[in-house]
Amino acid sequence: MLKSSKMTDYAEVCLGMLARRPGDIMSATELSKETGLTLYTVQKLLNLLVSKSDFIKANHGAFGGYILNRNSSEISVVEIIEALDGPITLTSCIDKSESFCEASEICFFSGKWNKINKIIRKSLNDIYLKDLLSYENLFLIDDNNEVFY
Repeated sequence: MLKSSKMTDYAEVCLGMLARRPGDIMSATELSKETGLTLYTVQKLLNLLVSKSDFIKANHGAFGGYILNRNSSEISVVEIIEALDGPITLTSCIDKSESFCEASEICFFSGKWNKINKIIRKSLNDIYLKDLLSYENLFLIDDNNEVFY
């Protein structure tokens, strides 16, 4: 199963809240109240986002808080996931993998998962934070059950 971590889900929620109020500085307490996440979780998440990405900027001081540093139409879903969860992969047998696979000598799938990983990564790279906030249909399915944007 392909599943992002809870922290990544929460990051999308917090980033979405900041994106809904462009230019506004929000404290961790405000974000906690607005999102329903615990203050501890929001504080931990904001620290991670500041240290691992350029999505938000921290303003210190009495009127400090957090502000979206990039436009929501410039932050892709793949960037959010990879900032917190690392590279998107379905299996550990990918190019440049540092892990050893016991079946590598006899595996006929060797290297084939890379194409699938690239397709998934590209699809998520084509979806932006702004798209997640939109009420319009993000995905459409044609007569051949193929998904397009």
